[in-house]
Parts: sequence; structure tokens; C-alpha cells
Amino acid sequence: MSRFGDLVKRLRKDRSMTLEQVARKIQSHKGYVSGIENGKVNPPSVKFIRKFARIFQYDEKQMVRMAYVDKAPKLIREEANVILERSGVALSGAGGVPLLNTVATGYPVERNGHGLPKPLVDATLSLPDLGVQPSCAVTVCDNSMEAPDGFSIAKGDVILLASEPRLKHGSIVFAVFKSKDKASAVVRQVMLEQNDHVILQPLNKEFPLEFLAQDDIEAIYRVVGRIEVYRDLVVDAKV
Repeated sequence: MSRFGDLVKRLRKDRSMTLEQVARKIQSHKGYVSGIENGKVNPPSVKFIRKFARIFQYDEKQMVRMAYVDKAPKLIREEANVILERSGVALSGAGGVPLLNTVATGYPVERNGHGLPKPLVDATLSLPDLGVQPSCAVTVCDNSMEAPDGFSIAKGDVILLASEPRLKHGSIVFAVFKSKDKASAVVRQVMLEQNDHVILQPLNKEFPLEFLAQDDIEAIYRVVGRIEVYRDLVVDAKV
């Protein structure tokens, strides 16, 4: 298994790019990119890794680390994987998704050296193969995304997040932003305005809107899944 190849494949699919598009941008060919993704060729040189990092807007140092982990002997790979997990780096495949917080800690607002939100707790979720690889997960800390009908996220639910390179109108996201020099984080729905401003809208009308310029947003992650907590679950029983 190639963790670097899995990372490249996930980033490419998250951005809806084809093998041919990526190959053109790194000035190579489709078969080479496919070989990297499937672990059939060795991870590329630092020169090519930097090209991948620019294309995917991903942390260059982290991509280099993952590529060199793949090149290392098995014993060193196993030790490096433990270090990556502890640093909050999402590993590919089933499981290994860092949970960043609890309701009690609130949302994380700082980022670690890998560009991910800095975990406030030491916890990792073990997940089945979902068809999409989350970068991390957060516990919802308030009732701002609870709606009386339709889509709703409750306080205490755990949501799975994937990196979002571009803001999309209507997306449900976890956003870290600065307002009046204070860092904040919320789960909201994105509403884009023509004047390059962003509204982060709660589904619960009792909570305020956040009006931001795009430059105010430091990190944004798309919600790609949810782990629900059932309280007082009662269903009709038939004898």
C-alpha cells in the first residue's frame, strides 16, 4: 500500500480532476500518475512532489514526508505511521481519522504544521471504507445547525470533514475565521455574495449570521458525513 499514492488519488478526486489533467499539470503522462496512485511505481522526486502540492494546494512538507515514508524500510514505515497519526494527519484507507474535539473543549481554531486544525483531544476514529476519505472529524458544540425540518445537525453529533479548496454556495462546512482579530470556528452553510463576501448561515434562526470577506477565512472543510447520537430513541412497537 502507498500512503502517498492514496493521498494523491484522494486529493485528485476531491477536486474532480482526471488523471490526464493532473498529468498535464506536472508535465508527465496519465500512466505515471496512475502508477503513483496505485503504488505500482516509486514515489516521485521532491521536484514532482512540489508540483503535486501546488496543484492540490496541499502542504508541501507533509507530502514529502508521506512520500519518503513509503520509500523507507518496513520497520521505519511503521514507526513513522505512528508519528503521523499522533500529529493529526489523516491516514488513507479505513480508520485513522483524527477527532479534534469534544463538546466540552469547543472547536479548535489553531492549525498544526500540516495545515489541519490542531486537535484539542487525543482521539482517533476507526471508520469503514466510506468511498470518501475524511481529513478529520469534529464534535458539534452547539445547536446552531438544528433545523425544525429537513437536513439538521445536532449538538453532540460527530461530523466528518474533507478539505474544501473552493467555497461553494450552499455547502455545509466547518470554517475557521478571524473577526476583529479574534479566531473563531463554526459549522455553517455557505452563502456567497457577488461582492466577494461570504455569509456563514446557521440552520437555527436563533443564532446569528457571520458576515465575512473571503480573506477572513483561514481554513474551511466540507462536511462529508455525520455520526449521529440518539437521545431517548423510541419507535412504535407492534405485538
